[in-house]
Amino acid sequence: MNRSLILKVVGMLALITLMSIAVSYVNGIILERQQRQNEVKADIARSSAGEQTIVGPVLVIPYIEEFTETTTENGVKKTEAKREHRKAVILPDQLNLAGGFSNEFKKLGIYKALTYELGGNIKGSFDIPADIKLTAYHNNSSLTMQPAYLSMGISDPRGITSRPSITWGKQSLAFEQGSQLKALGNGIHAPIGLLQYAVATNIDFEIVLNLRGTEQFNFAPIAGNNTIALQSSWQHPHFGGSFLPEASSQTINAKGFRAKWAVSSLSSNNQAVFLNRLTGEQNQALESLNIGFVEPINVYSQSDRATKYGLLFIGLTFAGFFIFEILKNLRIHPAQYALVGLSMAMFYLLLVSLAEQIGFASAYLSASVGCIVLLGYYLSYVLQSKINGIFFASLLTALYGALYAILQSEDNALLMGSLLVFGLLALVMVITRKVDWYQISSKELPKNPAMYDVV
Repeated sequence: MNRSLILKVVGMLALITLMSIAVSYVNGIILERQQRQNEVKADIARSSAGEQTIVGPVLVIPYIEEFTETTTENGVKKTEAKREHRKAVILPDQLNLAGGFSNEFKKLGIYKALTYELGGNIKGSFDIPADIKLTAYHNNSSLTMQPAYLSMGISDPRGITSRPSITWGKQSLAFEQGSQLKALGNGIHAPIGLLQYAVATNIDFEIVLNLRGTEQFNFAPIAGNNTIALQSSWQHPHFGGSFLPEASSQTINAKGFRAKWAVSSLSSNNQAVFLNRLTGEQNQALESLNIGFVEPINVYSQSDRATKYGLLFIGLTFAGFFIFEILKNLRIHPAQYALVGLSMAMFYLLLVSLAEQIGFASAYLSASVGCIVLLGYYLSYVLQSKINGIFFASLLTALYGALYAILQSEDNALLMGSLLVFGLLALVMVITRKVDWYQISSKELPKNPAMYDVV
C-alpha cells in the first residue's frame, strides 16, 4: 500500500474536519444574529403592541347585595348592616367576527418584526331573560341591580388604533378604558345603563375595531355559536390553537389567505371555563384559534439551513480534487486543499452578512458568484489547466444552484437534498467505474509538482 496515498487521504479527512469546524463557527454567528433578531422583535412588541388575544364581548350586570350580619361579642349580640358588590355575566348567543389584516415590517436597525392591523367587525346578539336571576350569597338579603355594560378582553389595548364604535340595539355607545372584569384581564368596556325588559329580549350588537399587533392573532370563541371569517394578503399564515379553519373554506395562494371557522359551545368548554374564572375557582386558559404571521424561510433560517450542507459541499469538492489528482496524475498540496476549503467556508459568512443588508436572494447570488469566480481562477493554476478550472467552476455553479433550490423549497427540501446527494454519488461512481484502485494505491504519486506562475 502506498504510504503517501494513505497520508494524503488522512490529511484530506483532517482538513475536512477543520473546515467543518469553520462552518460550525459561522453557524454559531448565524444563531447569535437570529437570537438578536428575536430580542428586537420583543423590543418592538414592547414599544408598540404585542401578540393580541380577543375575548368577548360579554354582558356584565353589576349588583349590590345588602344583608345583615349578627355576631356575639362578650355575650352581647351585635347586628350590622353590610353590602357587597357583585357581578353577573351573560355570554353572547351568537357571535360573528369578520375582517381583514394588513401587514408591514417594522425595523430597528437591520432587524425587523412583522406586524399586522386588523380591520374587524364583530356582530352578535344576547338573549336577555325578562327576569334576570341574580345570585344571592346570604340569607334574607336584598339585591339591587346596577347599570350594565359590555366588556371585551383585549390583551394589549395599546394596539387599538382608533376609537372603536359600538351599536347596542339601535343605541350608539362609546367604549371606555379597562374591561372592568378580572376574568377578561386587559380590555375595554361600554356602559349600557339599567336593563329593564318586560319580556325576554334578543339584543343585537355590532362593534367596529381596528387592532394592531405583532406576529400572532388569537381569538377565544365564548358564544353559543361562533363564526369567524378572516383574510389577509400575507401568503404564509400559520393556523394553530384549539380550532383549525374549515378545509372547504380555506384558501392560501399568491394573493394571500382566506379562512373561516365555525365553533359551537358544544365543541368547546370555553363557557364553563370562563364562568369558573368569574368565581375564582379556576384560572384555566381559554381555548382559542391562532393565526401566525411568520416568515417561513427568513434570512437566518435560510442561512442556517445552508450551513447544514457546508460539510457536504467541502467534502464533495475535496473528493473531486482527489479524483482529479488520481486520474490526471497531478499533485495537489494540502495547503491548496485548505485554501479552497476556507474559501467555501467564507461563502456562508458572506451570505449571512450580505443577506442582512440586501436580502437573501441577492446575497446568495453575490456570495456564490464571488466564490465561484475566485475558485475558478485559482483552480485553473492548481489543476494546471484553464479548462479544468472552468470545469470545476461549472460544477460549483451547479452545486450552488441546486442548494438555492433546496433552500427555497418549504415542503420538498429533504427530498431534493436526498436526490442531490444520490445524483452526485452516482456521478462519482460512473466517473471512477474503470479505476483500478489497487493499482493506484501501489504506485508512487508524482514527486516533482509543477511550479505555477503567480499570474
